[in-house]
Amino acid sequence: MRKESIFEAIVERVREMPLQTAVLVEEGDGPGHRIGYGDLHVAATSLAAWLQSVCRPGDRVLLCFPTGVEFVKSLLACFYADVVPVPVPLPYRTDHHLSTLTGIALDAEARLVLTDGAHAEAVYAWLTHDDLGTHECVATDVIQPEDPSTWVEPLRRGGDQALLHYTAGPAGGPIGVAVSHANVLHNCAVLAAECGLGPGARAGGWLPLHHPMGLVTALLAPLVSGGTAVLMPPEVFCADPATWLGLISKHGVEFSAAPNFGYELCLNEIIDDRLDGLDLSRWRHALLVEMSDTSPAEAGTMRRFAERFAGAGLRPEALRTAYCLAEATLVTTIGAPGCAVGARRFDVRSLDRNLLAPATGPHALDLLALGAAPQPDLRVVDPVTSGVLPEGRIGEIWVRGPSVASGYWRKERLTAERFGQVTGAGEQGFVRSGDLGGIVDGELYVTGLMRDVTVYSGRYLDLGRVERAILGHDAVLACSAFAAPASRNEIIVVAQPAAMCPAAQLPPLAGAIRELLAQRFGVHRAGVVLVNPGQLQAMPDGEVNRQLMRELFIANALDIAYSDVADEFFFDPPVNGTQERGSALT
Repeated sequence: MRKESIFEAIVERVREMPLQTAVLVEEGDGPGHRIGYGDLHVAATSLAAWLQSVCRPGDRVLLCFPTGVEFVKSLLACFYADVVPVPVPLPYRTDHHLSTLTGIALDAEARLVLTDGAHAEAVYAWLTHDDLGTHECVATDVIQPEDPSTWVEPLRRGGDQALLHYTAGPAGGPIGVAVSHANVLHNCAVLAAECGLGPGARAGGWLPLHHPMGLVTALLAPLVSGGTAVLMPPEVFCADPATWLGLISKHGVEFSAAPNFGYELCLNEIIDDRLDGLDLSRWRHALLVEMSDTSPAEAGTMRRFAERFAGAGLRPEALRTAYCLAEATLVTTIGAPGCAVGARRFDVRSLDRNLLAPATGPHALDLLALGAAPQPDLRVVDPVTSGVLPEGRIGEIWVRGPSVASGYWRKERLTAERFGQVTGAGEQGFVRSGDLGGIVDGELYVTGLMRDVTVYSGRYLDLGRVERAILGHDAVLACSAFAAPASRNEIIVVAQPAAMCPAAQLPPLAGAIRELLAQRFGVHRAGVVLVNPGQLQAMPDGEVNRQLMRELFIANALDIAYSDVADEFFFDPPVNGTQERGSALT
């Protein structure tokens, strides 16, 4: 019988296999922890009974835990108690991290903050420091257990909200995605069907459980399928990447996912001596995840990964790709077995003109296929006209289907802008991904981000590709490109020359940048500003803050070494000392 809620799906597994291990957690050199479905159910029921005594149905509860059994127990207790879990990371001592965490707590209007005894002091200190004293902090392994007989079984339907997970919004701040029970169950079913998850299967890894990538692939998918979630804390992996492969080898993990940097870390940090005794032959699905808030999937990474660990039994066909989207719960497409080691070569100059064309010369870029584009649930759309684009054209990726969430938490305007979109052909119910890509031979390829796009002379221009092309010049250390303040027919480039670039070489460097823009991108009206060190402002993720750079340029607040910008690019041409922007310093 079809299950309506995550609670029903888990309870069915409890009845079928109470003694089977549900969760196994390894924490470095320690003995680790494991718990069976039956014991997990009893623990979750007891905590759920307590939650029902202090919360109303639908209340939000922050889960602030390290990776471990206590997190899993608390997550299931929220489902059992008919409250909405909001997984968040533990508070670290950085201003940006704490402000993000505080923003989530305030936006979610959380009734409680749950953690464990080992981290209660740190969580309480964060709440106190940021004036969140109204948020009660409770250590779930310290409170007196409630009598499970007082627990009332929840009555949930598939469309009811199951959890709230936060992602980066358009302005960079946290924004909650309201995910339903039906969304989660459908996404888990997709993973189970594509990757063979079922009773007894072992899946997991090191991905953080507060992120949908870890929550769905490493925990919920195996639990809903009746398998075993084999987990390790991400900090253990980052300190010693060999522990991930050791976990897979030791416990016969069949399915484990990671973004590109996880595989790169293994390649760069694991020495050959650590390969002795490693058995990766049972790892049937090694998923390389492409998601907008992670490192891009690199074609060469998985090929080198396959070669490096082939001696440990890793088969090339195990390496697969997946395109993921927080607004669609997680997984949108999954590539065919072995697709992660076979990239397709595309012509770079065609990409610069929003076309996916086979490479016939030296200017080529390798891209990985991210799976068959499901019809009619994925479209590539012109971001200006909303018209559906044919194969080979690059546009914004739009998605619809049972995994797509209802919208953003209490963000009606943004929900209306992103969800429930209608294509130019009248097809309804799509969510805008914010990613750029195209379809070739039925396979999806991701090429960039919509936030990097501007309209230039009636067409859209990928500023991210412009910046990467400019950074390919040996004399450019950093750069930012954006639309001119007074016109959509001009582009401004602010670049920091390399230290060894003498003043006499600045005009030729500006000329080279303009020539590159004209030849590769068809941009024939551009202004180039070369600045002194320290002017390129970065965001917390390390990328140059394009919007801030545009504002600094408009405000004439940059320390300029050389400028070649026409006055008509401005509403009111500003000056910098005795140097007008429209003239060239020599």
